[in-house]
Amino acid sequence: MKEKWISSIMAGIFISLGAMTYLSIPNNLVGSLFFSTGIFLVMNLHNMLVTRVIPLMVYSGEYSWADVVIAWCGNGIGAAAAAGVVYCTRFNETIRDGIRRIGEIRLNDSPQSLFLLGILCAFFVAFAVLVGAQYEKGSVGQIFYVWLFITAFVFCGFEHIVADMFYLSCYVFNFGADPLAVVRVLVLVTAGNLAGGLLIAWIVRKLHQGQKIAA
Repeated sequence: MKEKWISSIMAGIFISLGAMTYLSIPNNLVGSLFFSTGIFLVMNLHNMLVTRVIPLMVYSGEYSWADVVIAWCGNGIGAAAAAGVVYCTRFNETIRDGIRRIGEIRLNDSPQSLFLLGILCAFFVAFAVLVGAQYEKGSVGQIFYVWLFITAFVFCGFEHIVADMFYLSCYVFNFGADPLAVVRVLVLVTAGNLAGGLLIAWIVRKLHQGQKIAA
């Protein structure tokens, strides 16, 4: 159990590192490309990132609903801790404007938009997890597909719950926010990521089962 909590907290920190890199690069496309650094750390160290745990729970059965809860809470702890560290450094000034922009967009967005953008994000992340898992760790194939899918969702501005945990934690430290508004975003994005991850994993599993039967 302790190992799962450590793994989940580290996953939150890793995604936060990717988000920091994204925020520090002025060009959106280049920043989106480098956001994937956090995902590569998670996947190659097999950390319990909630958006990785959800599709694998359905596809391979290696995780349970209890693991989803641990991953979500641990990811949040890691993301909040990373935000707190950043706030105490000069790097905070580098990303402060980006944090304001991203935070205000999310806090003022509509419920249906947050939920649907969470689903779209989960589609990309689930494909990155499931397709990447078919290749040897660190191989060219794994790197290409993970980088492709993660870059796509970041560039499009889709909602990833753990990245949002970091962004909103940074926003609260810098500008303050209505707690209910923050909870609203986290709940809606979590629901979207959950729905999208479960759906894609179920579809891919059914397709693979059908292929095995046909063979």
